[in-house]
Amino acid sequence: MSVEEVLILDAEAEAHERSIELFVTGCSGFIGTHLVGRLLSNGHIVTGYDLVQPQYAHPNFEFIEGDILDLERLQASIVKPDGIFHLAAQTKVPDSTRDPAYDFCVNAQGTFNVLSCASDARFIYASTSTVYGTASVPTTEAHPLRPVSFYGASKAAGELCCSAFNGILGLPTISLRLYNVYGPGNAKGVMYDLIRKLQRDGTTLEILGTGLQKKDYVYIDDAIDAFVLAYDKGIPGEAYNIGSGSATTVNEIAVLICELMALRPDVYRTGGKSWEGDIESTQADVSLFASFGWEPKIDIKTGLQHLYKWIQDQQ
Repeated sequence: MSVEEVLILDAEAEAHERSIELFVTGCSGFIGTHLVGRLLSNGHIVTGYDLVQPQYAHPNFEFIEGDILDLERLQASIVKPDGIFHLAAQTKVPDSTRDPAYDFCVNAQGTFNVLSCASDARFIYASTSTVYGTASVPTTEAHPLRPVSFYGASKAAGELCCSAFNGILGLPTISLRLYNVYGPGNAKGVMYDLIRKLQRDGTTLEILGTGLQKKDYVYIDDAIDAFVLAYDKGIPGEAYNIGSGSATTVNEIAVLICELMALRPDVYRTGGKSWEGDIESTQADVSLFASFGWEPKIDIKTGLQHLYKWIQDQQ
């Protein structure tokens, strides 16, 4: 074997053994916390960026306090990582209605800022199913983006920025259109709200809307599997649905929770819409991303058990 061949093999071995360096915005949030934990357990070096200090420590983790709207801070913090997971966002549809300007600033301008600092890093963007608006179900990625909330519009703008950076600058961007992600650590959403209501008063239960709202809920571990696989196998420039592939009504969730808590409350439904901009029927067609070998593993009954145990442990 020649000297040149030995040097090439040594370089390839060194590159293979080197830990991947990753940058995660929104590292202290529900999904971000789980994602950072998984990346660290996989042996990667992770820098987290958020406004809030995360509640964990690891020798391969560095935290930087910062705002994605602070471009100068971002530029100083993102030092040529191998990959970027962009999760920082304003994530509440009702809040986007109350202050659409702030919502757009964080989700659209903030995403543009992170993209502008990405250099040639592989870029995974946490998008949302709300970019579709009211869509036929099960919904494929080919469905037009027609958001009916300010939140959906701002996240769609972030996706379009990813597309432009990919098309013009060749930045390897991948968007994950997340459906309703739930599980331990998520102190918001219909499941958390119903459990907390029943903990306060197990004799009555108020359900916002008709209870017939039927949505796709994906467990957090399955969503994290998708983020990791998207980094490894996702095709730059593409967007993928990440959901369970099935849909459950709020009434059905309430029944499962009451069974889990061994309660039989009187149920009261407010009627009408839960909130302005709420999509009442969602279900993902996940066949495109499933082609990489991904499939959701946790059914909603098991996922609710894990969520309920976490809520109990916090008290």
